[in-house]
Amino acid sequence: MCKTLGASPGRAAVARHVRRTGRSLIAAAAVLLAAQTVFAQDDLIARARAASSSGRSAEAFAMLEERLAESPRDVDVRLTYGLLLSWEQRYDEARVQLQRVLAQAPRYQDAQVALMNVEYWSGRRAEASDLSMEILATDPGNPQARLIRQRLDASSKRPWQVTTWYTSDTFNDGDPWHEFAASLGRETPFGTVLLRGTEARRFGYGDQLIEVEAYPSFRAGTYAFIGVGAGTRNTLFPSYRTAFDLYQNVGHGLEVSGGYRRLQFADPVSIYVATATQYVGQWSVIGRVYYVPSDPSDSWSFHGESRRHLGGDGKSFIGLSVSQGFSRDEPRTAGDAATLHSNTVKGQADVAVSPRTRVLVTLSSSRQERTLRAPLWQTTLSLGAAYRF
Repeated sequence: MCKTLGASPGRAAVARHVRRTGRSLIAAAAVLLAAQTVFAQDDLIARARAASSSGRSAEAFAMLEERLAESPRDVDVRLTYGLLLSWEQRYDEARVQLQRVLAQAPRYQDAQVALMNVEYWSGRRAEASDLSMEILATDPGNPQARLIRQRLDASSKRPWQVTTWYTSDTFNDGDPWHEFAASLGRETPFGTVLLRGTEARRFGYGDQLIEVEAYPSFRAGTYAFIGVGAGTRNTLFPSYRTAFDLYQNVGHGLEVSGGYRRLQFADPVSIYVATATQYVGQWSVIGRVYYVPSDPSDSWSFHGESRRHLGGDGKSFIGLSVSQGFSRDEPRTAGDAATLHSNTVKGQADVAVSPRTRVLVTLSSSRQERTLRAPLWQTTLSLGAAYRF
């Protein structure tokens, strides 16, 4: 009996298995080759940086130039080449290399930051300003761009800023509260310094608070907030107020801080604060915790906020926040520092409407539990404007 010629089912299965195995081996070989290439590239970059740091710049440049002659489209090696040139203050040559990187990879942020630094160091302030705004438009938390932006503002023709605002607190029972404030700030090469005056009217009383605040920058990603103030009548504001925060960018868009507040009333209030801010693209998420040690029991206040940043100044945003405890982010008066069983929802906007003018709007609603009484509802509206000159 004649059988049809051809591969048996067993042989066909074996052939398919062999083909699959061959494809898997080829894929594995490709992955291994790519990994070896990446490792070799990383090793080259590390060796070049080490050589440059130890004073052997010519050797570092020779290694990078040899690789670029073989692989002219290697943006990581070319970026390193541009960085090392900038460290040698060969700014014109560094600019050419970094521009070639961005021509090939326009959104390569490390190259944008490196080129921004080159333009700033070489005195091309307009180009550095444009690049800082380009970076901050997509990454408002970038520490190097924020530092350069601050230094550019300090050396600009308009380093001063005057800000005024009015706040009204209304309740479902009781008289409204009013607050007026004005500040004068100056950008300096070391950070912002400002003088603020605030007048509050509550419960038939009036009081004023005079404060001096500073935001010194120590390096890119490390800065502080320092504030001292004194009340004039000690009816609503403390006789003196001190504040301190230290901020540190820890990488991957995360910034953390810790600080302390002291409000000197008849019974002084100490407040400890910790904050974490995560930047993701044009968004930031902020978590803040206040701790108030007191007798007979300690108290906590929690705040969470989401912001959508706008424009390229690194400051404009619209945001929504929720909190439990303090109804205000920064307690200053006796009522602000009282840790009540309250929940607050707040929307706010801080938006540049022209190169010189900003508009500030805040609207919040708080619900406070009261013993043997209906809950108290508080609505707060703040309107303000800032002008640079």
